[in-house]
Amino acid sequence: MSMYIVVPLLVFVAVLQSSAVSHLNVLGVFPDLAMLLVVSWSLLQGVREGVIWGFIAGVVMDLLSGAPFGAATLSLMAAGLLAGLAKKSALSSHVVFPSLVVFLVTIVYSLLFLSIVWISGQTVVWLDSLLHTVLFSALVNAALMPLVFAILRLVHRRVGQEEMGW
Repeated sequence: MSMYIVVPLLVFVAVLQSSAVSHLNVLGVFPDLAMLLVVSWSLLQGVREGVIWGFIAGVVMDLLSGAPFGAATLSLMAAGLLAGLAKKSALSSHVVFPSLVVFLVTIVYSLLFLSIVWISGQTVVWLDSLLHTVLFSALVNAALMPLVFAILRLVHRRVGQEEMGW
Protein backbone atom coordinates (compact mmCIF):
# COMPACT_ATOMS: atom_id res chain seq x y z
CA MET A 1 0.00 0.00 0.00
CA SER A 2 1.28 3.44 -0.83
CA MET A 3 2.74 5.54 1.96
CA TYR A 4 0.60 8.38 0.63
CA ILE A 5 -2.39 6.45 1.94
CA VAL A 6 -0.82 4.75 4.99
CA VAL A 7 0.62 7.86 6.65
CA PRO A 8 -2.61 9.93 6.57
CA LEU A 9 -4.62 6.89 7.67
CA LEU A 10 -2.37 6.22 10.66
CA VAL A 11 -2.17 9.91 11.57
CA PHE A 12 -5.97 10.11 11.47
CA VAL A 13 -6.31 6.98 13.63
CA ALA A 14 -3.73 8.25 16.13
CA VAL A 15 -5.47 11.63 16.43
CA LEU A 16 -8.84 9.86 16.77
CA GLN A 17 -7.31 7.59 19.40
CA SER A 18 -5.90 10.51 21.37
CA SER A 19 -9.07 12.56 21.25
CA ALA A 20 -12.41 10.81 20.78
CA VAL A 21 -11.67 7.14 21.46
CA SER A 22 -10.13 7.86 24.85
CA HIS A 23 -13.61 8.94 25.99
CA LEU A 24 -15.19 5.62 24.94
CA ASN A 25 -13.99 3.50 27.79
CA VAL A 26 -15.15 -0.05 28.31
CA LEU A 27 -14.29 -1.78 31.59
CA GLY A 28 -12.24 1.31 32.45
CA VAL A 29 -10.07 1.03 29.32
CA PHE A 30 -10.47 2.14 25.73
CA PRO A 31 -9.81 0.25 22.51
CA ASP A 32 -6.40 0.82 20.97
CA LEU A 33 -7.28 1.48 17.33
CA ALA A 34 -3.70 2.13 16.26
CA MET A 35 -2.59 -1.22 17.61
CA LEU A 36 -5.60 -2.99 16.08
CA LEU A 37 -4.63 -1.59 12.67
CA VAL A 38 -0.95 -2.44 13.09
CA VAL A 39 -1.68 -6.01 14.21
CA SER A 40 -4.29 -6.55 11.48
CA TRP A 41 -2.00 -5.32 8.72
CA SER A 42 0.91 -7.35 10.11
CA LEU A 43 -1.21 -10.50 10.01
CA LEU A 44 -2.05 -9.74 6.39
CA GLN A 45 1.28 -8.46 5.06
CA GLY A 46 3.96 -9.73 7.44
CA VAL A 47 6.73 -8.41 9.64
CA ARG A 48 8.20 -5.70 7.40
CA GLU A 49 5.01 -3.76 6.85
CA GLY A 50 3.81 -4.40 10.40
CA VAL A 51 6.96 -2.79 11.81
CA ILE A 52 6.65 0.14 9.38
CA TRP A 53 3.00 0.69 10.34
CA GLY A 54 3.97 0.39 14.02
CA PHE A 55 6.71 2.99 13.58
CA ILE A 56 4.45 5.50 11.83
CA ALA A 57 1.53 5.08 14.24
CA GLY A 58 3.89 5.04 17.23
CA VAL A 59 5.63 8.30 16.34
CA VAL A 60 2.28 10.06 15.96
CA MET A 61 1.00 8.55 19.22
CA ASP A 62 4.20 9.64 20.98
CA LEU A 63 3.77 13.19 19.68
CA LEU A 64 0.22 13.28 21.04
CA SER A 65 0.78 11.62 24.42
CA GLY A 66 2.36 12.61 27.68
CA ALA A 67 4.36 9.38 27.90
CA PRO A 68 8.11 9.36 27.27
CA PHE A 69 8.83 9.82 23.58
CA GLY A 70 9.50 6.46 21.99
CA ALA A 71 7.34 4.39 24.32
CA ALA A 72 4.49 4.04 21.85
CA THR A 73 6.84 3.78 18.87
CA LEU A 74 8.89 0.91 20.30
CA SER A 75 5.80 -0.83 21.65
CA LEU A 76 3.85 -0.60 18.38
CA MET A 77 6.89 -1.72 16.37
CA ALA A 78 7.16 -4.76 18.66
CA ALA A 79 3.43 -5.39 18.15
CA GLY A 80 3.90 -5.28 14.38
CA LEU A 81 6.88 -7.60 14.61
CA LEU A 82 5.12 -10.18 16.78
CA ALA A 83 1.92 -10.14 14.74
CA GLY A 84 3.90 -10.39 11.52
CA LEU A 85 5.71 -13.45 12.87
CA ALA A 86 2.35 -14.96 13.83
CA LYS A 87 1.24 -14.68 10.20
CA LYS A 88 3.27 -17.80 9.44
CA SER A 89 1.49 -19.90 12.09
CA ALA A 90 -0.32 -23.05 11.07
CA LEU A 91 -3.38 -21.73 12.93
CA SER A 92 -3.49 -18.45 10.99
CA SER A 93 -6.54 -19.49 8.96
CA HIS A 94 -8.66 -20.11 12.05
CA VAL A 95 -11.41 -17.53 12.61
CA VAL A 96 -10.39 -16.69 16.19
CA PHE A 97 -6.67 -16.44 15.36
CA PRO A 98 -6.59 -12.63 14.90
CA SER A 99 -8.35 -12.09 18.24
CA LEU A 100 -5.97 -14.46 20.00
CA VAL A 101 -2.97 -12.73 18.44
CA VAL A 102 -4.16 -9.25 19.40
CA PHE A 103 -4.92 -10.45 22.93
CA LEU A 104 -1.35 -11.72 23.37
CA VAL A 105 0.25 -8.80 21.52
CA THR A 106 -1.70 -6.32 23.66
CA ILE A 107 -0.19 -7.87 26.77
CA VAL A 108 3.35 -7.66 25.35
CA TYR A 109 2.74 -4.12 24.04
CA SER A 110 1.39 -2.96 27.41
CA LEU A 111 4.23 -4.53 29.39
CA LEU A 112 6.82 -2.97 27.10
CA PHE A 113 5.09 0.42 27.20
CA LEU A 114 4.81 0.35 31.01
CA SER A 115 8.45 -0.76 31.32
CA ILE A 116 9.62 2.17 29.20
CA VAL A 117 7.53 4.56 31.30
CA TRP A 118 8.98 3.04 34.49
CA ILE A 119 12.58 3.12 33.18
CA SER A 120 12.12 6.79 32.31
CA GLY A 121 11.52 7.49 35.99
CA GLN A 122 7.75 7.81 36.07
CA THR A 123 5.69 5.93 38.62
CA VAL A 124 3.93 2.75 37.48
CA VAL A 125 1.50 0.95 39.78
CA TRP A 126 2.38 -2.51 38.50
CA LEU A 127 -0.22 -4.68 40.21
CA ASP A 128 -3.15 -2.44 39.31
CA SER A 129 -1.82 -1.92 35.79
CA LEU A 130 -1.37 -5.63 35.16
CA LEU A 131 -4.61 -6.82 36.69
CA HIS A 132 -6.88 -4.07 35.45
CA THR A 133 -5.51 -2.11 32.53
CA VAL A 134 -3.47 -4.73 30.67
CA LEU A 135 -5.95 -7.57 31.01
CA PHE A 136 -9.02 -5.48 30.19
CA SER A 137 -7.25 -3.77 27.28
CA ALA A 138 -6.39 -7.17 25.86
CA LEU A 139 -10.02 -8.31 26.19
CA VAL A 140 -11.44 -5.14 24.59
CA ASN A 141 -8.95 -5.30 21.71
CA ALA A 142 -9.66 -9.00 21.18
CA ALA A 143 -13.40 -8.30 21.04
CA LEU A 144 -12.95 -5.55 18.42
CA MET A 145 -10.36 -7.37 16.34
CA PRO A 146 -12.78 -9.35 14.12
CA LEU A 147 -14.36 -6.11 12.86
CA VAL A 148 -11.06 -4.29 12.27
CA PHE A 149 -9.45 -7.36 10.71
CA ALA A 150 -12.40 -7.89 8.35
CA ILE A 151 -12.21 -4.27 7.16
CA LEU A 152 -8.46 -4.41 6.60
CA ARG A 153 -8.76 -7.79 4.86
CA LEU A 154 -11.12 -6.13 2.34
CA VAL A 155 -8.59 -3.34 1.85
CA HIS A 156 -5.82 -5.92 1.49
CA ARG A 157 -7.75 -7.70 -1.24
CA ARG A 158 -8.15 -4.41 -3.12
CA VAL A 159 -4.47 -3.48 -2.99
CA GLY A 160 -3.23 -7.05 -3.41
CA GLN A 161 0.27 -8.07 -2.38
CA GLU A 162 1.71 -4.69 -3.31
CA GLU A 163 4.63 -3.64 -1.12
CA MET A 164 4.74 -0.27 0.55
CA GLY A 165 6.37 2.49 -1.39
CA TRP A 166 6.32 6.18 -2.02
